[in-house]
Amino acid sequence: MNVTKKAVTLDDISKKAEVSKMTVSRVLTGKGQVAPKTKEKINKIIKELGYQPNLLARSLSSKKTSIIGVVLSKREHMFMFDYTTKVLSGIMDVAIDNDYQLMLCPISTDKDTKGEYERLVRSKMLDGVVLLKRKESDPYISELIDLNFPFVMLNYKKFSDTISFVDSENFHGAQIAVEHLYSKGHRKIAFVRGRIGETNSNDRFLGYQGALSDLGLDFKEDWVINGEFDQEVAYRECDKLLDLEDVPTAIFCADDNMALGVMKRLNEMNVRIPEDMAIVGFDDIQFGSISSPTLTTIRQPIYEIGRRGMEVLMSLINDEDTSAVHELLPVELIKREST
Repeated sequence: MNVTKKAVTLDDISKKAEVSKMTVSRVLTGKGQVAPKTKEKINKIIKELGYQPNLLARSLSSKKTSIIGVVLSKREHMFMFDYTTKVLSGIMDVAIDNDYQLMLCPISTDKDTKGEYERLVRSKMLDGVVLLKRKESDPYISELIDLNFPFVMLNYKKFSDTISFVDSENFHGAQIAVEHLYSKGHRKIAFVRGRIGETNSNDRFLGYQGALSDLGLDFKEDWVINGEFDQEVAYRECDKLLDLEDVPTAIFCADDNMALGVMKRLNEMNVRIPEDMAIVGFDDIQFGSISSPTLTTIRQPIYEIGRRGMEVLMSLINDEDTSAVHELLPVELIKREST
């Protein structure tokens, strides 16, 4: 005969601890003052009784779901990218600290997404959303703004009174990469561009162009290929640079995945790295430190972008600060064998 075990309630905990239900509630939510000894006693009883909070009841009483949506692009092998896992780790750590759950919401950046954000808000399932690597031209962000719904953009830059973002110093990072190649004697520097329309890709391209101009170097359209932030695409497109009459001596790639694709193709073509062609990437993913040769790169603080972005969102949800937050986190050059 199966006997259903009665769920432990706040009343059960308060009676055993000989305190009020309000005191127990303060310990569970982390809000309000409770004497350290009392808090320790209550937590011990919670563990002994195996108390599990009723999330639905909590959301009804607080009018919050304690769930954050993370909007990602619908892309093949998305979770194989070191970038994705690192930024999600930063988001997750702050979510756990604030007793929040995460819901992944894949939404394409290449198709008509009108109404997708509004549907997320109208579902009343979420307290806020983190939008990751959206296109600069995404016209539907206005749906979140019009509904006054808390959101923050990561790896996105737009100085607006209605949009909060956390990103890296992408423009400056690209300048550092080109200047490093210049210091190694290179005057013919090519560029593998990321996805057109993403602000981090655009900024790295502008930084590349700006550095060439500052150093008195020529900008040639033939020396720029589109890699789409995709290793296989960069691998294929690399031949366009090798087939040129005036072949560059160095390549700056807008991310490490593309740099690894380029290096693979160069190795197949018996082009020595860095003797015949120097390579610099961007991101500092783990594979770059164990590739052969190891990859010189611009390190951006991927984990910190996720963590800081989630902190900003929590402030917006809790009405601690209603003004838009614009933060660009510093980058640094990591020198390795590819240059």
